[in-house]
Amino acid sequence: MGAGQTVGAAVAVGALGALVVWRRPVLAFGVRSAAFINEVHGEIKKVTWPTSLDLRKSTTIIVIFVIIAGIIIGLMDWAFSKILIDFLGQVFA
Repeated sequence: MGAGQTVGAAVAVGALGALVVWRRPVLAFGVRSAAFINEVHGEIKKVTWPTSLDLRKSTTIIVIFVIIAGIIIGLMDWAFSKILIDFLGQVFA
């Protein structure tokens, strides 16, 4: 038996020992995880999903809002750059 096989056997025995020692917490985790997934599945069934028309309307409103906000921010950026760079640059130059 080579050194690699000895190490492999030791690791396997250690893993088996850890599984025996921690069997209850591992099994309890599995049971809790399964219960959580079942509860999530039950809650997903209760969700009221929007219709395609509602989804299109909401998306349109959001896109329009983002465009308007971008225009406002762009105008503010332009105005502040004119004030700070052009006006104050001439005053303090």
